[in-house]
Amino acid sequence: MIENYIWDFDGTLFDTYPAMVEGAFHALNDFGIKRPKNEIYRVMKQESMRKLRESYQLEEAAFNQLFHEYERQYQDMSAPFKETEMVLRHLKESGAKHYILTHRVTASTWELLKNFDLADLVEEVIGIDQGFARKPAPDAILHLIDTYKMKLEKTMMVGDRKLDIEAGINANVSTCLYDIDHFLGEIPADHTVANLADILMIKKNTE
Repeated sequence: MIENYIWDFDGTLFDTYPAMVEGAFHALNDFGIKRPKNEIYRVMKQESMRKLRESYQLEEAAFNQLFHEYERQYQDMSAPFKETEMVLRHLKESGAKHYILTHRVTASTWELLKNFDLADLVEEVIGIDQGFARKPAPDAILHLIDTYKMKLEKTMMVGDRKLDIEAGINANVSTCLYDIDHFLGEIPADHTVANLADILMIKKNTE
């Protein structure tokens, strides 16, 4: 039975990609790079924001500053998936605990959680600003496991990208891929769902 859920945030608990794509689209425009939004989304989803930036050889600090400025302008586009609250609450009421591991800044993650009255469901958020190696490195997951004395066999990493699943594998915990696009290719997750509510069935089947 899974007792600890380590969640990715963007594209897993919250549908933040619309705002992120707008942010990246306008930031790239400022560098004279014009790419269609669906292409930007695909690179971000299949790879990462870092891959998008590096593919155009853009300096990290300059690009990120523009990206975050534009993304904030579109933040009202970001909201939890419709199943998010129900799944988090149901699992917590059954005794599970929730943690978030994200490449988003910690404060902005808590802000979005609080805006939608979900902060009380989460034990801790580890954001990119806390200095851990980026996923798929397992460092942040191992930190959570050590800090909260988690049992590996009762811990699951849930995310929407290959790097989330690889991070879970590298930490020796079970993994669940949230795949709503079906263009990610073969990813060796223990479980794959197209709806977050299906995670409740995984829990039931592992009890």
